[in-house]
Amino acid sequence: MSHDARNAPSRLIDVAHEAGVSRMAAAHVLNGTGGSTVRVSEATRQRVLEIARRLHYRPNRIAQQLRGARSRMLGVIYDTWNLPVMSARLAALEQEASRRQYRLMIGQVRRDPAGIREYLDDFEGRGVEGIICLFDLMRGYDRQLRPLFHPGLRVVFYGKPILDDAGCVRVDTADGVRQAVAHLLDRGRKRPALVMWNAADEKSALRREGYRDEMKGRGLPVDRKLMWSAGSRSGTPSQDVLDRAIETLVRERRADALIADDDVWAVRLIQRLKDRGCRVPDDVAVVGYDNLELATVIDPPLTTMDQDHDACARAMLGLLLEMVEQDGKPLARREITIKPKLIVRKST
Repeated sequence: MSHDARNAPSRLIDVAHEAGVSRMAAAHVLNGTGGSTVRVSEATRQRVLEIARRLHYRPNRIAQQLRGARSRMLGVIYDTWNLPVMSARLAALEQEASRRQYRLMIGQVRRDPAGIREYLDDFEGRGVEGIICLFDLMRGYDRQLRPLFHPGLRVVFYGKPILDDAGCVRVDTADGVRQAVAHLLDRGRKRPALVMWNAADEKSALRREGYRDEMKGRGLPVDRKLMWSAGSRSGTPSQDVLDRAIETLVRERRADALIADDDVWAVRLIQRLKDRGCRVPDDVAVVGYDNLELATVIDPPLTTMDQDHDACARAMLGLLLEMVEQDGKPLARREITIKPKLIVRKST
């Protein structure tokens, strides 16, 4: 009786038999076992995959783990402080993990060290091979978080590593602002200004650094009054905050371009500038940061910085799986820096 006529779940040996390959070769294609000791041609690989689909073969991951096999599961813990950006990072990670034949388990927190500890315990209990941490916006929690990560835990951080021997991937925020300032100066702007939500934020320091570097590099004076902070406790600007930014920078300090902390700030600045009779970009140019979808639907479409989430995902998965292959040994490269990309649209 053919296997298609039976109701029992397909087994790996059934797929191997129908494909005319060894069980080891089928396992290599479907489960990623065997490493470099097992080699199959692309044609054979495609045949095994097609037969597995036709037979509705599903690997029993629990049984494999009980036999000592790798889980091919990775944990991701992310903070919801900037949810649109985190969602884009997660989507890129999911796509890259799938390409590498891994699956992700997701843990969501909101500035909650206790929640992070619970997810770490849960992930390890479920046999994940490594963990990616996306809570770089949780400022001031390092002392509470550091004891949660025991030695030997395979972990990669985004933004800033909490552990000295951990992998880390970061986007060069200072370079992003430098590119934005250069673009505005090249377009004839004379007084570009920074609009920051809170000067105490670590990334605000990086933004100021990029601004100063580009201005000084061109032999231009750095006017500290054009690096403005709302002093806000919220990342979402109110109308009052937007009005203060425009009144201070555009009306009083004659800024002819505004570089916002992110796309949400930039879009709301454009809307408020237009409400107050300013033309964008004729009177004031506006640059955002993040390249969210809303950057394309505002009028005029927003010039912004793209953080290249795909490159970040490749780098984070690459570092983490390098640790997996080395069984948690220290990495040769502990930090990878990604350069953001300037996306020019009509707001400048």
